[in-house]
Amino acid sequence: MEPSGGTVVRPDEMMAEARLTSKRRKVIPSSAMAPLPDELLTEVLLRLPVKSILRFRAVCRSWAALLSSEEFCGLHMEMVEVKPPPPKLLFVSPTMNFNSTAVYACSLAAHRDDLLFTLDYARGNFVDVLPAPCRGLTLLYDAVAPAYYVCNAATRAITRLPPCQDVPFATAGLGFDARTKLYKVVRFLRSKCHEKQPYKCEVYTLGGEDGDHWRPVAGGVPFRFCKFANSAIWNAVCNKMPPVFADGFLHWLINHSLFVDKPRAAIISFSLTNETFSWIRSPPFVVSGVQLVELDDHLCMVRDLRTGLPAGSMLEIWKLRDCGSGDWSLNRRIDLSGHMLRDFLEPRVVKVIGSFGSSKSSRRIIIATSKHKVFAYDPMSEALETIHSTMEVDVPNQIEPTDIRFSLFRESLAQVHKTKEEKALSSPLAEATKEILLRLPAESVDMFKLVCKQWLGLIRSGSFAHAYFLRKNMDRRPKIMVVGKSTEQSAFSFIPLEKWLQEASDQGKLLDTKVVCSKPCHGLNLVSTEKKDYLYNPCTGFCRTYRNLGPILRHQWRLPGDCCQSEHPFAVGNKNVGLGFDPLIQEHVIMEIFYHMKDYKSRQYLLTCSLLSCNSWRVLQLLPPPLPVNDMPPAYLEGMLYWMSEPRLGQSHKRAIVSFNIATRSFDVIPCPSCIAIWNIRSPCHAFVVELEGVLCAVLANPIADELDIWKWELGQWDRAYTVYLKSWPDYSLRTNTVVPLAIDPTDGRILLSSGRKLGLYDPLKQAIENSFALHQKPLFTPKKQASCLGVDMKFCITKCTHDGKVSSSEKPSVNQYKSFAQPSSASLVKNLPHLSDQSEEDLDRVSRKLMPLVPMLYEESLAYCPGPPKQRWLN
Repeated sequence: MEPSGGTVVRPDEMMAEARLTSKRRKVIPSSAMAPLPDELLTEVLLRLPVKSILRFRAVCRSWAALLSSEEFCGLHMEMVEVKPPPPKLLFVSPTMNFNSTAVYACSLAAHRDDLLFTLDYARGNFVDVLPAPCRGLTLLYDAVAPAYYVCNAATRAITRLPPCQDVPFATAGLGFDARTKLYKVVRFLRSKCHEKQPYKCEVYTLGGEDGDHWRPVAGGVPFRFCKFANSAIWNAVCNKMPPVFADGFLHWLINHSLFVDKPRAAIISFSLTNETFSWIRSPPFVVSGVQLVELDDHLCMVRDLRTGLPAGSMLEIWKLRDCGSGDWSLNRRIDLSGHMLRDFLEPRVVKVIGSFGSSKSSRRIIIATSKHKVFAYDPMSEALETIHSTMEVDVPNQIEPTDIRFSLFRESLAQVHKTKEEKALSSPLAEATKEILLRLPAESVDMFKLVCKQWLGLIRSGSFAHAYFLRKNMDRRPKIMVVGKSTEQSAFSFIPLEKWLQEASDQGKLLDTKVVCSKPCHGLNLVSTEKKDYLYNPCTGFCRTYRNLGPILRHQWRLPGDCCQSEHPFAVGNKNVGLGFDPLIQEHVIMEIFYHMKDYKSRQYLLTCSLLSCNSWRVLQLLPPPLPVNDMPPAYLEGMLYWMSEPRLGQSHKRAIVSFNIATRSFDVIPCPSCIAIWNIRSPCHAFVVELEGVLCAVLANPIADELDIWKWELGQWDRAYTVYLKSWPDYSLRTNTVVPLAIDPTDGRILLSSGRKLGLYDPLKQAIENSFALHQKPLFTPKKQASCLGVDMKFCITKCTHDGKVSSSEKPSVNQYKSFAQPSSASLVKNLPHLSDQSEEDLDRVSRKLMPLVPMLYEESLAYCPGPPKQRWLN
C-alpha cells in the first residue's frame, strides 16, 4: 500500500499501529481531557518530541502523572520501535582539571553540541561509555571510583548503580529482557583468588523486585565456559571491548591469542531472558583485530585491516546470519585509502558504532576514532563524511584515550529507576541534614558517619566531600596549624594556631626529630621525617604511614651512601619529597628523589626517583630528572610538581626549573628568569620555587641585600611580582635564616613568611613585617591583648615587633622558655628530650637552632582521605 505522499508502509508497521490504537483508549480518562477525544489526545502526545513531553509534565498534576506513568512510557517506546526517530550522538569529556565529567549530545545533521549534564562525582579521565545503547538507555562506567551509571540522554535522567565487588578484571553490559520488559545490567568478572568460583556473573535489574543489589546468576558460570570467560573478560578490560546487546543476548568477544589451540568459539553470549550462557562459532578467518557491533538488528563483526596503510586500508563487516549454526557472511568492505588517510592512520582505535537512515538503501555507517572524530560512510557512493569533531580540554595532562567515547542513542522515555539510597538522599530531610553537616567542623562530620548508613553514604559521597571543601575554603585565606609530637598512637598532633595561642600550656609535646610539612594538596598534607613520610588530614585525624624508598633501593642495588645533609628547616635527610595529585585517576602520589651521593667538588651525584601511589601503594621507579634538584621541597600546581635545579651538581652551571607531569610521568625543564638563572660559585644567593595564589613562583634569596625577589610564571613568561626587604628585621635575616613565602592573604595582599621558627606578615606597601611570632617560645600575652592579628582565617594573634624593627627583650628566645614551653613542668620536657638533660646552655642553644620544637603547617579544611583497602581496577 502506497499513500499519495509516496512513503511505503510496511505490514509490520500497520500491525503495530493497530495494537497501539487498542491500547490508547485506556491511557487518558475522559474527565481529565474533555476538550479532545481520548484516542486523539493520546495520539498527539505520543507523537510529540521527548523534550516537549517533558515540558508538558509541568502543565498540571494530572498531566505530570499521565506523562510519567509506565503505561504511557511503554506506549511511547513501542511508537519509537515502529517509527524510530533519527539517532543522536552522545559523548563524554572530562572538564578542565578533570574535576568532573561532562556528557554531551548532538544531532547527526546539526553540528552543535548540547551539554546534557555533568557528573560532579565522576572525576579523572577514565569514564567510558558503552558504544551501543539499549532502547534509549546508556551505560557509563567510571573506572576510578569504580562505579556504573545508567542514563537516559533524552530525559537527562541518570542513576548510579549500587556498589559492587571491587576486582581488577570486570566487564559489564546493558540489555533488555523482552519477557519481563525490564532493563538489566550484567557484570562478568574474575573472582578473587581465595574464592571457590573462579568467574562470576552478576545481574542488576533496574526497577526490579530484587531490590538495590547485585544478585548472582543461578548456577553461576558453567565449568565448560570458564576458559572462554577468562579470555572474554581479559579482552573486554585490557582491549576495551565491551559486550554488545543484540537479539536478546549480550555478546562478549573471545581473544584467541590466549589459547594454545585455537577454539571454535569466537563469542560467549548471555541470554537476558533465561540468564544462561552459550557460545557462537568463529567466522572463516583468524579472530584478531576485530570488534562486535549491532547493525540493522543483527550482530556483526568488524575487522580492522588498517595495518600497513595505505596498502591495507580496509574495514570489513561480517554479519551473523544464524546464532545456532554460527553462519557468518561478508556484508560490506569499507575502503579507507582514498578518504582522509591521516584521520584513520593516526588514531589508536577506529570502531563502527552503528548506522542510521530511513531505509536499507540509504543507511549510512557511523565510524568513530579515539582522536574524537566521527565519520559517516555511504555504501552507495562509498564516500566518507566528517560529521563530528570534538576538541577535548587543552591541558598538559591530556592524552589520547585507549577507546572511543561516542555512542548513538534514540530519544525515548525509558525510565532509569533511581535507587532507594538516591531517593532517600534527595528527600527534603536529607537536604536539610546536608546543609547542617556542611556547617560543622570536619572532625564532627567525620564522627557523624557512625550515626546510620544513610549518613555514612552521604558523608562518604564524592559530591558531599567536594561541596564541603568548597564551602570551607571559599575565602582562600591561609589557615595554619601547629604540629607537635602526639601523646597518643598517632605520630604527630595538630592544633589550630588560635587554639594553641590560648591554651599553649596544655597542648601536646615538643618534637624530638626534624619535621618538614608540605602545603595542602586536595585536602591532605605530607609530614616528612628522615625515615618516614606521613600522609595526614589534620582536620579528621586520618593518617597513613609510608617508609622511605631510597634506603631500600640503596640496600637492594648496593648503592653508595656518602651524602651530606642540609641543616635548614625545610629539608630533611637526603631526600627531596613532595605531595601531588594525579588528576587522571584522582589519587594522591608521593614523589621521592633520594640522593645517595653528592660531591660538590667533582659535581658528581647519584640519585633515585620513585613515585608512590597513596591509594594503591604502587611504586614506580622513574628515570632521573634531566637536572639535579636542590634540597628545597617542590611546589605542586594543577597536576605538576616543580623543583629548582642544583647548579653545583651536574654539567649545567645555570639554574632552571625541573617540572614533572604526574599524569604522563614525564620530566621537563622550564628556564628561569635571567637574574635567577645566573650562578657562580662565589654567589651566596639561594633560589627555590613556591606556589603563591595558584601560580608558580621562583624566589631568589639574596643574603647580602637581605631581599627576596619573587617572580611569577604566567602565560609562558616571567614577571617580577614582589620584592621583600628584610634588612630591618634581624629575625628574618637571610644571612642566618632560610625564609620562605608560604601564602598571600587575598584580602590585603600581605605575604606570610616563615623561617621555620618564626612566622610573620610582610606588607609590600609599607615594606615592613607588621606581625611576628616565634614558634619556639611560649606566648607571652593573654587573649585580651590579641588586638594585633595576622589576618588569616584562624584569626590568630601574634606578639608585635617594636617600631625600630628589633625584637623586645621579652621576646628573645631563652633556654628556660624552651624547656618549659607547652609543658606543665621542665621535668616533662626532659622526659621528652632526654638527650638535652645533661648539656650546658650553650649546647642547648646550638641544638635549638637545628631542632624546631613545633612546626607551622598550612592546611585546608576537608574530608579527604585515602580509601582502603586499595582499589582494584585496571586503568589503561
